[in-house]
Amino acid sequence: RRIVWLLIAYTLMLALLPLVLNEQAFQWTFSEVGPFEQLSIAGWLGTAVIVLLRIRPLRARAWAFALLCLAFAAREADWHKLFTGESFLKNSFYRDAARPFEEKLICGAIALFLVALVLYAGLVIARFLFLQGGWRSRSGAWLMAGTALVVVGKLIDRLPAVLSVDYGIELGPLTKHYSAAFEEGLEMAHPLILAWSVWISQTGRRYLS
Repeated sequence: RRIVWLLIAYTLMLALLPLVLNEQAFQWTFSEVGPFEQLSIAGWLGTAVIVLLRIRPLRARAWAFALLCLAFAAREADWHKLFTGESFLKNSFYRDAARPFEEKLICGAIALFLVALVLYAGLVIARFLFLQGGWRSRSGAWLMAGTALVVVGKLIDRLPAVLSVDYGIELGPLTKHYSAAFEEGLEMAHPLILAWSVWISQTGRRYLS
């Protein structure tokens, strides 16, 4: 229950920040170098450590989830474009005729590996939640909540652009601030919720061992 109350308090804080922060402070707080983005990186790294230290026996599923958490941390830190100048996760990267073939080949192999990790993790989660009835357990409920946050966060992130480009609807400044606050806020909360699910799974319904 304390975790639930913490999440409620966290949500209320996100709702207040667009109202109490001035424009400069708000832009920095939710920027790529701001606290929410940096704490997201720390959250994913911490979740990887919890998986490796908490899950016993340590098998392929746990290693895959730990690697995926490290990949998410690298993504938040912009490592996907650190050496190439552009994200190698975008189609435009591979359509660039000026890029060396060897660079595309190496980045493509890494991208395919990451896609395979995501698909594998998705299958493990879906099987546990829906085929094994894990959604009725505490660890499963938190796992579902964390997964839902990813979807909600992406919808919030894309909504302003979709409304503007496809429907000609421009959101007001305050609405855009709320969109940014909740998108970054939910993004930071996701690894923490997943870490809690992993932690309590060892004393209840297990899905990584």
